[in-house]
Amino acid sequence: MRTLALVLALGAAPAAALGQGRPELRLERADGSYSGIAVHLERGVASVPVDLFSELGWSVQRSGGALSISVPGEISIDLRLGSPFFRWDGVVLQLTDPPYAIDGGVFVPLQLLSDFFPRRLPDLYEFDGPNATLRAGDPSVRSEGPGRVAPAADPVEPGAGPPSAAGGTGAGAGDPTGDATGDATGDGPGRSGEALGPRPPSPYDGPRVVVVDAGHGGADPGAMGPGGVREKAVALGIARGVAEILGRERSLEVHMTRDDDTFVDLWRRGEMATDVKGDRPGVFVSIHANSFPGRRSAMGFETYFLSDARTEHERRVAAIENAPLSFQGQDVDPAEQPDLDFILRELRNLDHQHWSELLAQMVQDEMDDFHPGPNRGVKQGVLAVLTNALMPSVLVEVGYLSNDAEGRMLGEEKFQRDAAEAIAEAVIRFFERYPPGSGFGGSR
Repeated sequence: MRTLALVLALGAAPAAALGQGRPELRLERADGSYSGIAVHLERGVASVPVDLFSELGWSVQRSGGALSISVPGEISIDLRLGSPFFRWDGVVLQLTDPPYAIDGGVFVPLQLLSDFFPRRLPDLYEFDGPNATLRAGDPSVRSEGPGRVAPAADPVEPGAGPPSAAGGTGAGAGDPTGDATGDATGDGPGRSGEALGPRPPSPYDGPRVVVVDAGHGGADPGAMGPGGVREKAVALGIARGVAEILGRERSLEVHMTRDDDTFVDLWRRGEMATDVKGDRPGVFVSIHANSFPGRRSAMGFETYFLSDARTEHERRVAAIENAPLSFQGQDVDPAEQPDLDFILRELRNLDHQHWSELLAQMVQDEMDDFHPGPNRGVKQGVLAVLTNALMPSVLVEVGYLSNDAEGRMLGEEKFQRDAAEAIAEAVIRFFERYPPGSGFGGSR
């Protein structure tokens, strides 16, 4: 068996690497000779030309936005430009970033070679992470035997759901791209209409669950704004709007942790969401308003997911949102929470942190379309309300009540309606990609 070694020497961060010329992927053969392959970073992810797979012994075909990398009669890998989802012998899997076309070339994330090939074809590929080296055999001389990927018995990768009954691999009937970034040719925005072929029924054809949490409530007013605007009222107004909008979607089942001015235990909110979701796909969205009385010029919106706080700002917001536990005679010190490491580790194992971060970014994108304040970005922190929600979960800070202008705006019905529409649209967009291969299309 002919052996190859692919040695990746990125050496520096992508921005720096671009400034110094492209990093090089060295294709080293068993006899010690090698050739250099440029690694492309235009889309912020290390990618290689799809033609490289031909050099590795694979057959490469392109038809419009569809790509096929195969060993005839043995293995077929079907990808689509603009979609992170792909099919390996009929099984739907997901890359972190989609293939794309630019300047006449077609590029595939290096992850396909460094991650999926070694895990799914261990008899052919071995990736040495610390040394960024991929040792590869020649698939063209490979016969049926151990390591052959069989569609009927092939396990689904963690975080990648089975195929749906609808055509394609992602967002809905006729839309296999999920949250695609390219059209059928990969050269511009839009979504492709080509399906990659028939797929078996999906267990995710039932309703998705959305649990909307209005922060604070009852004896806990949350932050206070100008003119007596209270965070608990702002959160409830927006939460009701989100629930109403999503309730119109046939494929969603919507619940609220509270739909009136009542107090709900902070720890209990995530448990309620987990209980009502059961084994179905679902998300948890907690709605809040920020406050920084010591800096009344602070404005803008940000969305959090559960992870270790990295900055003083993230720690401050976590302390504010965890304050109701002190109201109940409890205390929250992340350093003294023995279960926190377990919770974070479990969320990572279930891939919920990845999906939570994606949902948070989608919320930020939608809010940015109408919110006049600055987009403060996706944040992370140890937020008690999210810890027991075993599903993709986010906490949205819709603005600063401590800022006179923004605080008044948060109390307005129009703002609350616009915020509800933005958050609801983010959830709908999110379910176009989660769970992978689900074929969710909502009611529209």
